[in-house]
Amino acid sequence: MPEPSAVYAPLRLTRPRKCDRDVKLHLPESLYADLAQLARADSRAVGEYLRVVLERHAYGALGRS
Repeated sequence: MPEPSAVYAPLRLTRPRKCDRDVKLHLPESLYADLAQLARADSRAVGEYLRVVLERHAYGALGRS
C-alpha cells in the first residue's frame, strides 16, 4: 500500500471522551494491516485510530463535533 498522501491531516479529536464500551470487530488480516499502517502514520494505536475515525464519521454524519 502506498504511503498516505500529505493532503490528509492527522486525525485529532475535538475533546477527550471517556471510553467505557467495548466493540468486538472481526477484520480480514489485510484490512487490519492497512489500518495499522494508517495508525502508525498518525502516531496512534490501532484502537485509538479507529475511535477517531468512527467519531469523525458518526458526528460528521450527524452534523455535530
